[in-house]
Amino acid sequence: MTAAPTASRRKMDTPPPPKAMADSAQRGNRRRAWPRWARPAIKLAVVVLPLAIGGLAVWNAVRSDTLTGFGNSIAVLLQDKAAAFGFALGDVMVEGRTETDRASVLGALGVERGDPIFAIDLDDAKARLEQLPWVSAAAVERRLPDILYVRLSERQPMAIWQHERRFTVIDRDGRPLADATELARRGNMRIETLPQVVGANAPQQVPKLLAALERVPSLLPRVAAAVWVSDRRWDLKLNNGVMVKLPESGMQTALQQLAELDHSGRVLDRDIVAVDLRQPDRMVLQTSSTAVLPGAEEDKKKPGKKI
Repeated sequence: MTAAPTASRRKMDTPPPPKAMADSAQRGNRRRAWPRWARPAIKLAVVVLPLAIGGLAVWNAVRSDTLTGFGNSIAVLLQDKAAAFGFALGDVMVEGRTETDRASVLGALGVERGDPIFAIDLDDAKARLEQLPWVSAAAVERRLPDILYVRLSERQPMAIWQHERRFTVIDRDGRPLADATELARRGNMRIETLPQVVGANAPQQVPKLLAALERVPSLLPRVAAAVWVSDRRWDLKLNNGVMVKLPESGMQTALQQLAELDHSGRVLDRDIVAVDLRQPDRMVLQTSSTAVLPGAEEDKKKPGKKI
């Protein structure tokens, strides 16, 4: 009778588990050694803890004003290093400049050749350029490695304001642009074609006058000067010397009536010195002392007794 196998014998006779199963069992044992929440908590701590420490350091730096100074120092250092590698201002290109002189542009930009090009504040430069009298809008950009590009939109001169023996070029909004006498001295021929406006507060009224005249295009090119009378209304002097007295109110209607009458009867080409439109129900023509009234030529041809 065969003896029963001992426990040690049974253990030796048991075949070893496959390696994959053994490795899985070992991993299971290791996982069971840590709670399920431990690994995610460790990962979260690794990410959050440095951020919290860094945030606290930034907050303290901001409160003590050291971050701004430190950041500025780093920025200046980088700009200087970039300039050393060729990113320094070499030239300024300006487009759209007609009346604004180059010295004024450079003065507004406040830059010099050799300045680090990344140190130029483009928004600040744009704002300063738009403070120049002739400039209505400006754009400033870097064209690497060494060019600062400026594009200007200039105001258009519309009239010359005469006041207290001074002549000032103004735009259509009544904004003063330049001294007309100085421009004439420099040889600017454009100002000779501009109409004149006279009166202390005439520039503020120019936009309304221009808007009214632009609706009657046949009259606009004939206006040589405009006088703002008693701070209430306009007198227009035409290029043939005729004075047109406009009303205090209803200026647009009066101009339209004058344009229609001139188109049909050539009133403004007659021998007159003034047209009074101040009364809404009638137009008064003031003739010169040598004026030939309509029908006078026909009267001369009629037979009559000589005296």
